[in-house]
Amino acid sequence: MTLRRKLAEFGFESNDDYDHALRCLFGQGESNLRVLHVDGTAGRRKTAFAQALGKALEYPHTIYHDFSATEVEAPPVAVVMEDGSIAAPEAAPSAFERAMTEACAYSEASPTLLILDQLQHAHFAEQARLYRFVMTREWTGPQGSALAHPRNLVLALISEQPLYHSLA
Repeated sequence: MTLRRKLAEFGFESNDDYDHALRCLFGQGESNLRVLHVDGTAGRRKTAFAQALGKALEYPHTIYHDFSATEVEAPPVAVVMEDGSIAAPEAAPSAFERAMTEACAYSEASPTLLILDQLQHAHFAEQARLYRFVMTREWTGPQGSALAHPRNLVLALISEQPLYHSLA
């Protein structure tokens, strides 16, 4: 069964041609993090394409983060030390930090798709951090660092506007 037909089974049909993006994705070496960059104007069903791709490829984990969504700040988290004492509360990680860390963790054991949507709303510094992540596969945040498995993680970058040139 062709990938196009499998995508249609999961609700994605489009007149837009995503063949070039898929050739680029699957043509990347196994030692590199595989990145799918889909851009274009609103209404092109970019997010539906990424979601359907994860299902068509039978990825057990799909993590989604939308940079345009309003985030509710979580309360600080108390840290329990090894000796049982409680350290001063730390700020809870942002939804973006949680998505990145979770995707890295899942990728250690199984295929994982991380969809970062509306990336044009991300601050330039976050796009630069993503570039470093793509190059090194290591995500470093306030709570520590995590390493993505290059064979298991696919990163889908979705944007309606141009990205940081190295990330694009």
